[in-house]
Amino acid sequence: MATERIDDLRAFRDFVDSQLGNGGSSLTPEECLDLWIIQNSSNEEREESLAAIRQGLEDMYAGRTRSAREAIVELRRKHKLTELS
Repeated sequence: MATERIDDLRAFRDFVDSQLGNGGSSLTPEECLDLWIIQNSSNEEREESLAAIRQGLEDMYAGRTRSAREAIVELRRKHKLTELS
């Protein structure tokens, strides 16, 4: 079975080396991984992500949002979690 590039550890190491050699040393490991995922995503995956972002922005501009506090309260209630102290 062929290994896809996104799952190829050597390709990832080469990508990290390239980032470090091209001024990317200010990137955090998480940022570097995010770049790797973005650059190795399929067109379909990118389009799905962009569509979700567009929908979120439309919801925000239309006022279909709620506060983080309200969302957290609902999640705690739904999953029967206690309030953190």
